[in-house]
Amino acid sequence: MADDKEQEKDGAQSIDVDRIIEERERLDKLFKDNFTRNITVVFTDLKGSTSLAETHGDFATRTIIKRHNDIVLPAIKKHNGNLVKTMGDGTMSYFEHAQDALRAMCEIQKGMEAFNMEKHFPIPVLMRIGIHAGRGIVEKNDIFGDIVNVASRIEGQASPGEIYISEEAYNSLADKGEIHCSFAKEAVLKGKKEPMRLYKAYWNPTEADRELTAKPREQGAADKKKMPGYAKLAVAVLLVLLAAAAFMRLTGDSGSEDETRSKELNVTLQDGTK
Repeated sequence: MADDKEQEKDGAQSIDVDRIIEERERLDKLFKDNFTRNITVVFTDLKGSTSLAETHGDFATRTIIKRHNDIVLPAIKKHNGNLVKTMGDGTMSYFEHAQDALRAMCEIQKGMEAFNMEKHFPIPVLMRIGIHAGRGIVEKNDIFGDIVNVASRIEGQASPGEIYISEEAYNSLADKGEIHCSFAKEAVLKGKKEPMRLYKAYWNPTEADRELTAKPREQGAADKKKMPGYAKLAVAVLLVLLAAAAFMRLTGDSGSEDETRSKELNVTLQDGTK
């Protein structure tokens, strides 16, 4: 009797566990379908504002942040982006499409360049930007997931005035020819075992033209460096062939001379006998 009760208890526990697993899978799918989607996350960060604050005071810092917001926030909204939060002189935002994100960031960099041209401060205030695309958790007023951490670390890889985008974001661009992007480097980011390929987006048309012009030159220089090696090999092969040909000619001529001498000697002996 006791054994029967134990078997019934074990059976009931098994059913409960199966139901829990099924419910967990259902909730996971529900969560994934409703709260996660493919997005492009962007981090921006100003460089130079801290040193300006030390030399020009807090009012100067507040002025920079206001001008920063006047440039950044409208550009994000204009290109269908969603501002998640501002962090002092930095921002975090996300876009449904990588192309929109890149357009917005290029517009922001151009706006910062125009601000610096006004020469309000003795040193330029530059911005570095990181862009990454992937699957993220999207709530009403916030985003979460590994994609956020990676985007932040990509921003840290860029130099002031640069836009760096991940290979995932680059591959997500609908029109790669609209804004020139070029492979910049591989970087091992915190929390990642494998290095990530990072691309630089050329928001300044003059710099983009210079980079595009430099590529063929670099390729040509690389080809010239390779040519001496090939030329040396070709010359060496040619010399070997010439030497072989000369040797064969020399050997052939020697044989002919020996044959001629032999014939002359035979004639002489016969003449001598007569």
